[in-house]
Amino acid sequence: VRTARRRGLFVAFGECQSFGTNTSYFVWREITRRLFGLEDDEPVELQRARLEARLAAIDDALVVRAPLLASLVGLDIPDNELTASLDAKVRKASVEDLLAVYLRARSASEPLVLVLEDCHWIDALSRDLLGVLGRTTAALPVLIVLAYRPSTEVGGGLGVDRIPDFMELPLGELTGDDAADLIRSKLEQVLGVEGDVRPSDALVSLVTDRSGGNPFYIEELITFIASRDVDLGDPSAISGLELPESLHSLVLSRIDQLEDEPRRTLKVASVVGRVFEAPILPGAYPELGTLDTVVGQLAVLRTADLVNLDREADQAYLFKHVATQEVAYASLPFAVRATLHGRVGTYIESARPDAIDRNLDLLAHHFWRSHDETRKREYLGRAADAARAAYANGAAIDYLERLVPLLAGSDRVSTILKLGKVLELVGNWSRAEQVDREGLALAGELDDAPAQGWCHAALAEVDRKQGRYDNAIGHLDRARALFAEVGAEDGIGQVLHLAGTVAAQRGDYATARARYEESLAIRARLEDRASMAALYSNLGVIAEYAGDLAAAREYNEEALAIRTQVGDRWAIGVSHNNLGMIALHEKAFDEARTRFEESMRLNREIGDAWMVAIGHNNLGTATRGLGDLAAAREHFAASLRAYRDYDDRWALAFLLEDIAVLAAMLERAEQAFNLLGAAEALRETIGSPRGAALEAELAGLLSPALTMIGDAAAAAATLSGRGLDLESSVELGLAVCA
Repeated sequence: VRTARRRGLFVAFGECQSFGTNTSYFVWREITRRLFGLEDDEPVELQRARLEARLAAIDDALVVRAPLLASLVGLDIPDNELTASLDAKVRKASVEDLLAVYLRARSASEPLVLVLEDCHWIDALSRDLLGVLGRTTAALPVLIVLAYRPSTEVGGGLGVDRIPDFMELPLGELTGDDAADLIRSKLEQVLGVEGDVRPSDALVSLVTDRSGGNPFYIEELITFIASRDVDLGDPSAISGLELPESLHSLVLSRIDQLEDEPRRTLKVASVVGRVFEAPILPGAYPELGTLDTVVGQLAVLRTADLVNLDREADQAYLFKHVATQEVAYASLPFAVRATLHGRVGTYIESARPDAIDRNLDLLAHHFWRSHDETRKREYLGRAADAARAAYANGAAIDYLERLVPLLAGSDRVSTILKLGKVLELVGNWSRAEQVDREGLALAGELDDAPAQGWCHAALAEVDRKQGRYDNAIGHLDRARALFAEVGAEDGIGQVLHLAGTVAAQRGDYATARARYEESLAIRARLEDRASMAALYSNLGVIAEYAGDLAAAREYNEEALAIRTQVGDRWAIGVSHNNLGMIALHEKAFDEARTRFEESMRLNREIGDAWMVAIGHNNLGTATRGLGDLAAAREHFAASLRAYRDYDDRWALAFLLEDIAVLAAMLERAEQAFNLLGAAEALRETIGSPRGAALEAELAGLLSPALTMIGDAAAAAATLSGRGLDLESSVELGLAVCA
């Protein structure tokens, strides 16, 4: 990093907080502000103008998405018509895409180094963003440096080991010359001299042995020894020193040496967090005195090298090392800690009433550790809902797991269902099923028919997603009966919708259509237009699978009309994509290209990189049909790389088949059947067989390649392709597109 600075590279640091579980991109705030050149002492209006100008310099269309960066840069940027229309899932994807686009453009002018510290505390949203930016920058002049505590998993359990060019450098203990250099440097600091300190071998040996080479432990030992007023050049004086037995006891002894007032200030600060603002200390604990008094005590703590000033503008301080905070916190009796956490939470709640929603993670953190059971339940629930809405699934699971035991009756059942849904989203099927069954048992004890119905519906989804279709239908039948008992039409509509999806996945398109139509009738009575549009869209897919393209077009046009009235840009893009697929089947390639381009335009405007990847896939098919094989190669390759990064095997199976057809058109018959076999093997792995219509379509498109090499060679090439692993299949697809 020092070398990078000398060469003029941009270096940004972000430090993870040690409190809460969903700090809403906190670790990226400082980094993002530096990327956009925002200064804390500038007026907010100027900062917003600078951010928008930086986006406009890349593409004017990006400016409309500026409000999405509000949480990343810590500015209040009101939503506009576009950003207000995005649901949480699309909003999250758009934020990630927007920063990735900016980082790609920023690194074109100079190399970047981004440094994230204490990543073992990284929040869920920041971790997801790290993964996106890691993949984005794999081929760019960008170095991302992460510091995290040792873990049993490579990459600290952050998932970064799957990013291309990942390298882990374990930092062992300091020994020999390295330890001596640190000891000398620390002695110069605490003694106030420079260049004249020569630590004796006895001192180096004593400190290195006692510290085990831990750098912070070495620094604390030197500070302690320097305060003992011994002759550091006298081996006998060094050997006679009585040192604390552990790092914990060493730090505690330094804290205990403080006067009462600064020591009490330090302990109250330890409850707030590693980073804390001075005003919160007297606000939460008036016994400390006035703010001026507290600032004076913090100056004493700075002199003692226990805290540092972090941000002068808002009087924010930072514990020099997390161990200092942990030791100060552990020195407080449990009852005192709980009381202080409650006071801190109450202060944040009352002092910043307009910012409660932005501080939900802090409030949940403090009240969770307090005696205030009412607020504990309230803020765990609100923080969980906020995390679910932001698709911060890990944080949501943590909050909900803690909340469930605090609840009873129907509140507990509804919270269990929320937990089960998030577990289902992250693919933890066994735990989701366990949780949903717990909810079902409790709903049965309460004789709550609607709750039992929703639990059966949740269990049906878990079974459906694992291919256990008979079990899913059994749960849906029971759910429908329970909803019918109490006339819960919304529940019946949902059950019918899910039953249609199960039937579609089993290839029973007649039943799927019937269930979707029944659900549609209910949604129409309830005037649930968003669900109506989704059902029309699903009916269009079923009609397409069944080969009824006229009906498919009619259904999708109805879905598009509703979505246009509602103003849901993302869903409008989906409908254009679906209509483009119908045009492909009709060999109306010009219309297909127009539809796909409009879908891609909308999704680029929104920032849904996943839907852009689908758009590339479909545009590849359209341009292939138009005979523009160069464009088809380019689009397929872009889509293939994205699908690989997302590890979406269902989409990859379809794409490999599309590239197989391209290979046939390029007269690469053997590769065409290799790819066909690879797609077949992938479909078997995920349990998603080809529909009859698709099978017939592929056979027709590959018939020239079959004629070229003959049945035996085609069968051998297909068998060979079935033996390829996923990465080899992707590489073969990219080779065809090269």
